[in-house]
Amino acid sequence: MTSDPGARERRRKPHHALPRVVSVQQRPARFDPPKRRNFDSRLPALESTVEFLVETEAPIPVRALAPVIYVGETPVTEVVVDDDTHYRFLALRPDDLREGDPVTLGWSGAPAEERVDTGTRYQR
Repeated sequence: MTSDPGARERRRKPHHALPRVVSVQQRPARFDPPKRRNFDSRLPALESTVEFLVETEAPIPVRALAPVIYVGETPVTEVVVDDDTHYRFLALRPDDLREGDPVTLGWSGAPAEERVDTGTRYQR
């Protein structure tokens, strides 16, 4: 015998909501793989990448999922935290980015409706 009423739980707002994006700047950049003490990086050095400099209103919460910039539906996952509200996202494959696509901030693997609009579109 069960006491489960069978009703679905309402979907709640995520506990780790992303902050509002204050600004996004885009610029060409070079990528040098990070130096590790115990192993060599499998990422190659790249002469031509795109860096997104993102400023947020508040810190992005620390959690198991990483923050991601999406250009349209293309995720930009390489991120460096400069301080509490400044982040550098690096697109290692800039040819995958499409001119005019919206730039949004989200969590890795989270649905598109949970992304934060930055008010920016990708420009080469």
